[in-house]
Amino acid sequence: MSGNTDFFPLERNRYFYGKLLTVRDFEIEQKYTRNSSQLMHRLVYGAGVVCGLGVSASDDSTLLIESGMAIDYLGRMVTVEEPLLRKLAMIDGQEDLKGKESAYLCLEYQETNREPVNAVGAASGESRQYNITREGSHLFLTSREPDYRALLEASGKENVSVLYTSDELSLVLAVPEAVCAGREFTVELLVVKNEKTPPVYFQLTGDSGFVESEDGRIHLEFRESPEETRRVYQVGFRLKARQMSDLQAAFLPSGGEIDLELGSHRYKNYVEVGAKCYLCKDAGQLAARRRRMDNLEARLKGRDLPIYLAKVELLHSAGSTFIVSVTNLPFSQRIAQETGSSDDGGPRTVTTSVRSLEYWQKPDVKANYQPSTGALHFDFGIPSPEQYDYAVSHGTVDLTLPGGMRVNRKVYSEEIPHGLGPGTVDVRLSIEFSDHGAEDETALCFGNSEIFVKSGKEKNNIPWVEAAAVVYPRRGTMRIGLWLHDMVEGNRITVHYFAQKPERDTSRILAQRRVGLAITPEFSHVALRGTIRFQADVTGSEDKSVRWLVREENGGVIDHNGIYQAPELPGTYEIVAISNSDESVRASAFVIVE
Repeated sequence: MSGNTDFFPLERNRYFYGKLLTVRDFEIEQKYTRNSSQLMHRLVYGAGVVCGLGVSASDDSTLLIESGMAIDYLGRMVTVEEPLLRKLAMIDGQEDLKGKESAYLCLEYQETNREPVNAVGAASGESRQYNITREGSHLFLTSREPDYRALLEASGKENVSVLYTSDELSLVLAVPEAVCAGREFTVELLVVKNEKTPPVYFQLTGDSGFVESEDGRIHLEFRESPEETRRVYQVGFRLKARQMSDLQAAFLPSGGEIDLELGSHRYKNYVEVGAKCYLCKDAGQLAARRRRMDNLEARLKGRDLPIYLAKVELLHSAGSTFIVSVTNLPFSQRIAQETGSSDDGGPRTVTTSVRSLEYWQKPDVKANYQPSTGALHFDFGIPSPEQYDYAVSHGTVDLTLPGGMRVNRKVYSEEIPHGLGPGTVDVRLSIEFSDHGAEDETALCFGNSEIFVKSGKEKNNIPWVEAAAVVYPRRGTMRIGLWLHDMVEGNRITVHYFAQKPERDTSRILAQRRVGLAITPEFSHVALRGTIRFQADVTGSEDKSVRWLVREENGGVIDHNGIYQAPELPGTYEIVAISNSDESVRASAFVIVE
């Protein structure tokens, strides 16, 4: 990478009659013009892709890069004039990809000197010069993970903490430096994974002194959809600040507990999160603080960062490297384009989060729009897969063999109950035999016994038969049949049947996860028009919210936080809490107004 990397000081030529213009003067002229425009680009637009530059796999070893333009972190325009087809082996950095499961395709600014000429009158050794400098771009591959902190801070994120990192997964948290008291704010999680990484389940919990919640703790939970195809994405969590102001508080003062699941692997640990937030009393104070924090140092971060055009998942086979999948702009390095008036009321940022619901609950989505910040947040509730239980039954049936030649003969049992009652059942059959091995014992053969026939003249004593069952779902019975392929010793064969019947496990799960609700205090005294706060404790459900009401008409009022104001008439009144996760679950408390 080459080019100007120092914006300041901004100096321009001062002209006067008789001034001797040298190479230095013309370079100052160019530097002033370039620095001014690049500084304006960086401060007004930021850094990222302006248009085009999409990346896709043309075949299993070739990338197609569309034409387009980006602005780098020094405000320089990086242009790809026409679509490019590049084999992986043709791109710089490919020699370092051996054995790597993924790589990043990066774009950076590059200057190239062209048109060599003779420099008449130049000093010794400088007689050969170039007439033109062409501004262009350079594509390269790297398997090195980005500096996530620098990357997010350069995009305007604050309080960046790496929560977890491994070869399979990286989790990076960003928390606002300042929030508004009593208002919602967004915490963002960057998820970076590989092609082979199983779907991610993540939970971060910990005590917080300024985030409003039912139990005074922060709960950030995310379950990745199995249909997700991107390998890098950002997840937003909506939290609400307590009604306190003019103080600075730690986001997780005692650290947080991570609960992470990757397929069958589970990881739990405590992490230190150094994020601190300043609580502003209102939106005006928050805006004023952000203006004070908005300076050149903050705006010009990331000067050494490239533009990450794509994350490429790789497969190595027979000494070659192949493309498995491509994720475009993994870190969202794109410059937002205005599509309408700035006062059209549309959202400027959109974030999402996912809640896991029980399988019998209906999917839902909640939307929250903040006009003051232009932030739109969608909270999706996705039911978990339905769970089943199985009723099982086992028994034996003795089938009497016919006399005479038995090869290619068939025998059947009478209709017998399988023990699971009416309905469709799955039946597996096995043949009992005596295994004359090191330990003479009774054994069962499932499937084709011919697989165990020994070579040569040796024989084993597994009967060469096939077994099948016919099930009668309405009567809850079955018949078992045998097909004898060879002579069988003795006059009977014992068949074992194993039947199972899938049943929805709703009753058991409901019993284990039955929603419970209790109110504290259960009994209380309060003066006329006095106030008291009730606390609802919900168990057996991830949704801890409740709906409050006063049973008696004119018995006072209670808000969504459980704060009750008594009426002017003395008496005993019933306070009712209704669980939002199951409206059939209710609890009552009684208040005596006197």
